[in-house]
Amino acid sequence: MKKVALLLAVVLALAVIGFAQGPCPTGETMAQYIVTGFQCTINDQTYQDFMYNGTSNPPGFQVVAGGVDVNPITTPGNPGFQWTAAGWQAGTGLGILSVDSLFQYNVTSTSQMTDLSLSIAGVGFSGTGSINLDETACLGALLPACSGGTTVTLSVFANSTGQQLYDQVNFSGVNLISVSKDLLVSAGTNGSAEVSDITDQFSESSSTVPEPSTFGMLGAGVLAVAGFARR
Repeated sequence: MKKVALLLAVVLALAVIGFAQGPCPTGETMAQYIVTGFQCTINDQTYQDFMYNGTSNPPGFQVVAGGVDVNPITTPGNPGFQWTAAGWQAGTGLGILSVDSLFQYNVTSTSQMTDLSLSIAGVGFSGTGSINLDETACLGALLPACSGGTTVTLSVFANSTGQQLYDQVNFSGVNLISVSKDLLVSAGTNGSAEVSDITDQFSESSSTVPEPSTFGMLGAGVLAVAGFARR
């Protein structure tokens, strides 16, 4: 019986390890996502190596990681994230000249990713106020060097000269994309600006989601325990 109990403990331990990488949580902030070793899944995509940094001019008005809500997008074949914050605003009347937020993370997929889109919403500006969001993505390798990969860029903006709230790039299928994006909300010399939502989505050539290997491992382990117990 001791051997049976030991074998069962090993199987359960393996199952726990398999479930440690769970679905990307909703109702959390970037403070949860930037914890060392954190990774999560949306459909068949795995997201990890999150980094975030917020600054402002003057200091003290930056949007911290705990002030950015993370909302996974689970659309089959086109998953991603939407980030929301109330503090992405600047204005000469507020005494906030600018706020800046830098995001970084990596995504891998069992399906070929063929499209990356970037958008902003909840946008408003006046006078010299402006919103600029620039994104660099490395296809098939990791930033910052992107050695062996291909670099693509996306940009969305809104200011007195015009606005582009959505950008998209198509490419040959890859299983790895490394992303870095920088949001700058500026008041300029006499104005204001604000934005509440940022969205990234990664389209796939196939939306087929494989069955998690953890279930197969757990089932095989339980059958092995049952057979061992009978003997």
